[in-house]
Amino acid sequence: MMIKIAIADDHNLLRKALVTLINDFENCEVILEASNGKELIELLQHNTAPDVAILDINMPEMNGFMTAEYLTRNHPSINTLALSMMNNEVSVLKMLHAGVKGYLLKDCDPQELKSGVEYAARGEYFINELMNNQLHKNLVQPRNADQSLVLTDREKEFLYWVASDLTYKEIGQKMNVSPRTVDSYRDALFEKLQIKSRVGLAIFAIKNHYVNI
Repeated sequence: MMIKIAIADDHNLLRKALVTLINDFENCEVILEASNGKELIELLQHNTAPDVAILDINMPEMNGFMTAEYLTRNHPSINTLALSMMNNEVSVLKMLHAGVKGYLLKDCDPQELKSGVEYAARGEYFINELMNNQLHKNLVQPRNADQSLVLTDREKEFLYWVASDLTYKEIGQKMNVSPRTVDSYRDALFEKLQIKSRVGLAIFAIKNHYVNI
């Protein structure tokens, strides 16, 4: 089955190169391209909707965060991927909270991009393995909430905040607890969920509806 793709990136040469690359994938076809989120949304009003939208983060008029959030709320059938040069936890968390299914770096291998598109088309999460080797395992076979997994109310509240772009100190202020208590919530969840990163906790929170996006 052919995967229909839209690309939003304000760098014209890079966008054109991406179109050529993706169209060479045997099961993918770029049907829309835009220089920013606003232009992409306008194109969606008069064209066939893609299965996957690949979004740059830094774009004029409407950036990747805003675009991903808009598509998640208004076009839930379109799964989104972030493709960025920004390799930092805050950007990853913000894009996940906005609803993307994956976060890839622009220097990734073409095969990794292809895999990311395929994961997103299936509605599954995919994040660049180089960012967190342990996280990749959690995404392939995430531990979902079940009857044997008991989380306290405070741990659930912590999961809600951990999927935001707040620092741990700011989360403590929101929860009216000390930094040491925040650390104890984090460490307890790492142990219970067998997750070793904040991004992994954020994905668990989103997938198990502790956060509504």
